[in-house]
Amino acid sequence: MKDIIDKVKQFQYTSLEFSDYNDISNSIICINNNESLFIYSIEDKKATIYWATNSKEDFFDGLKKTINLISQNQILKKAYIEFIPEYYISEMEDQGFMITNEWVDFWNNNLEIICLEQQNSLIIRSIKNSEYQIASEVTKSCKDYSRGYRGETAEWIKEWNESEKSYIFVAEMNNEIIGICCISLYGFESEKGINLWVREVAVKPSYHSKKIGLSLVAFAINWGNRNGAVRSFLACDIENIPAIKLYEGLGYKRKTGRGQINMEKIL
Repeated sequence: MKDIIDKVKQFQYTSLEFSDYNDISNSIICINNNESLFIYSIEDKKATIYWATNSKEDFFDGLKKTINLISQNQILKKAYIEFIPEYYISEMEDQGFMITNEWVDFWNNNLEIICLEQQNSLIIRSIKNSEYQIASEVTKSCKDYSRGYRGETAEWIKEWNESEKSYIFVAEMNNEIIGICCISLYGFESEKGINLWVREVAVKPSYHSKKIGLSLVAFAINWGNRNGAVRSFLACDIENIPAIKLYEGLGYKRKTGRGQINMEKIL
């Protein structure tokens, strides 16, 4: 699959721009030619389609062939696809796809220390290697609180925390881990300065509305500031209003235009 990652660069439109070998290592190749590239992976009775094309016509031709192939597997119940261009949506809906979520970008271009009063019983710290499964369970407890969100596996948590310049903070209260925040630093050679990426924030539902998420993101911002970050980026579904209010309250501003549109079809 490493040759697939390299080949993506020759296409004008793709959902694979931010994917790496580990994301697609177990995928099945449907189409691989000079006009289009379609592969899919299987997890929990759902096929996730990855694609790359040079035209709208090639996209829909390749998608049709891929769906026909996937539909032959009677175990699969859904087909999921990401990074759909806005002007493809109408035809996608005609083919039975529905928008599952739309991730819009939020930027804080003036990262400053956040002064926030923290609850006495709340501790925010780096995750321990022995806590990956617990952290995974925290994320999965938030399933569907944001459209299409399913949580992360312990393997994903481990990989993220042990990747270069990536970190995970946990919120602990009364010896119980109740929230996590995954971050990364990048842009070390950028003229704009180091960027703090807030990748994921999850808090157990029983602790919602207690400012745990606010405390986690504020902690991440302050940590990033102390480690040289001057700006920060995150993405959020446009219908996750509570999260958007939280981020805007911490200085993040929404980027104009449509976001990353993801769609799903019942097979």
